Amino acid sequence: MFDYNKAFSRNIGWITTAEQQILKAKKVAIAGAGGVGGIHLLTLARLGVENFYIADFDDFEVHNFNRQSGAFMSTLGEQKVDVMERMAKDINPDAKIKSFPEGIFEHNVDEFLEDIDLYVDALDFFALSARKVIFQKCLEKNIPVITAAPLGMGCALLCFMPGKMTFEEYFRFEDKKTEDEQLIQFLIGLSPAMLQRPYLVDETSVSFIEKRGPSTPMAVNLCAGMAETYALKILLNRGEVLAAPYGLHFDAYRNKFKKTWRPLGNRGLLAKMMFKMARKIVLAPTQPINKSDNLKPIEEVFEYAKWAPSGDNMQPQRIEVLSELTCIIHGFDTRDHVVYDLEGNASKLALGAFIENSKIAARSLNYNITIELTTNKKGLSPTDDDYSLYPTFKLSLSPSEEGLPEHSLFPYIKTRCVQRKRMGTKQLTTSEKQKLETILPEGYSVIWKESLAERWSIAKFMFGNATTRLSMKEGFDVHSKIVEFTPISKDTSPEKNCNSTFSKNLLPAKSLGLDPITIMLSQWTLKSWQRFSFMDKYLAGTLVPKLLLDVSTSIRSCAHFVIVADKQPESLEDYLAAGAAMQRFWLQATQLQLGFQPEQTPVIFSEYLRNNIKFTKNEFTQKNVIAIDNDFKTLIGEENVKRAVFMGRLGRTATPTSRSVRLSIDELRYHKEQ
Repeated sequence: MFDYNKAFSRNIGWITTAEQQILKAKKVAIAGAGGVGGIHLLTLARLGVENFYIADFDDFEVHNFNRQSGAFMSTLGEQKVDVMERMAKDINPDAKIKSFPEGIFEHNVDEFLEDIDLYVDALDFFALSARKVIFQKCLEKNIPVITAAPLGMGCALLCFMPGKMTFEEYFRFEDKKTEDEQLIQFLIGLSPAMLQRPYLVDETSVSFIEKRGPSTPMAVNLCAGMAETYALKILLNRGEVLAAPYGLHFDAYRNKFKKTWRPLGNRGLLAKMMFKMARKIVLAPTQPINKSDNLKPIEEVFEYAKWAPSGDNMQPQRIEVLSELTCIIHGFDTRDHVVYDLEGNASKLALGAFIENSKIAARSLNYNITIELTTNKKGLSPTDDDYSLYPTFKLSLSPSEEGLPEHSLFPYIKTRCVQRKRMGTKQLTTSEKQKLETILPEGYSVIWKESLAERWSIAKFMFGNATTRLSMKEGFDVHSKIVEFTPISKDTSPEKNCNSTFSKNLLPAKSLGLDPITIMLSQWTLKSWQRFSFMDKYLAGTLVPKLLLDVSTSIRSCAHFVIVADKQPESLEDYLAAGAAMQRFWLQATQLQLGFQPEQTPVIFSEYLRNNIKFTKNEFTQKNVIAIDNDFKTLIGEENVKRAVFMGRLGRTATPTSRSVRLSIDELRYHKEQ
């Protein structure tokens, strides 16, 4: 049997028994019964409020599941107000709830706000017309208003109280003519601190033009906590209420809290500057969200496989779709212009990682897969000379009737990335090392360098190795082309459609682990070899990058590792297998939440020396690489150097906020002229 006093007795202490009875008698209107609206209603119901007017014209759909209190498989297709009324009455059967299932308009807003003590705004961000109508009517009726915006993983709160700054005085919608401009006014007014902006990881998920944006359940629940705390203070007339032009913004992800103040609202100078900046961003041409709904099964596998690592994000594979379940993968390498791709071996490792991704993805998507080398575009078969210039694979899928279990590494294919910054030094546990070692295929083992003394030795070794890389023009010719410094452009071509945080086919500058000033200096220095060599020779221009990117990072890590094959790799198949081993190791490290950075150039330079290939015209560089290779042999043994297939470092760190991404499947399609 329901008992009001017993049901809400745990509120007593923070509020008095008398105040609980006041809350019971109050009436609250909530427009919007989805994400924040639904949780507002349930939180106020649990607070003991018993009288509500709620409005929403929408039904529950699958895309509501990530954040909306009433979204369940059992409520799909039901009207939101009906479901939320049912849920609120499941908390308090005596609750009196009047629903407005058609939404709020000029003709029913008076009825919606009749005898209301508080209005809680929960309309969709883009529902500006309805919001203006309700706020204006609240002003006329002296009704307090709370609006709590779920932004990222935080909440921005504003209150509009009778006698204080009004909704229009704060947002200044009348200053802007178009709806998009008014929406920008609304955004910068709601969120003057913009705490959520730095960690938006997918720009394509936001479009003012298409009126869509991402959401999180955490933000919705934070909105309820902040808004209903203010509702309590307003309804009980106790505690300080910060009203516009003041606001609050708490962001749990960034560990930040801001008390905002815009004394002139959006008419102020700072707000006008924010408007100009925001307008350039939100009204810029948007990219479509990458959707896999219309992809063929073989393309869906490719969408995962393409996230394999590759030297300088070169992505050495193109897809030629033959049918729903088959495709040809055309491989290539960069040996003709990249000094680090000796005989295309780095590209072969990347293709091996791609194949491993294909196997993991196919199984996880419930397909059996066969992969075989086939005749390449030059008409060469796998046994012919020069075939490895363009290795070509036929991928074939067949649906599994047994229902294959998802591979444990599958969720980490797209999140695996490079961490070039300093990392935590807490040693790897025995369990972590065992998982990394056992994930490798048969025929591979790991050499670990973990102690502080060993990491110091590696640091000195990597400093000398960096001298090899940075003292030769052949290295500069690569480095000057692989870093993306360019700000985001309206040009939609692949080479321009990137920025210094993410890059589809290069390395974004922010991923290098350098401070902004050093990034700017690097950008200037890399404009020409003459400038670069002058800086290095006379101003020790490469000293700081070597200390930051090679020495300090070597020390600040858990461990360095070398993956060693049982036999020295020679054939295409050997390098493909090594690439698969590398990828499994890297994905396992990602699963263990370990940062990962390749240190592959010592392996590459050693291979040049073993094959008696002179890779630079710089005699100093050639002498230096011999000395560094001797240090490499001292570190892990001469036989191990010959059989080394991959080297890197691991550390405890958060996932990088800047990384290389990938070209779209359309950009990676094979064309016969390629």
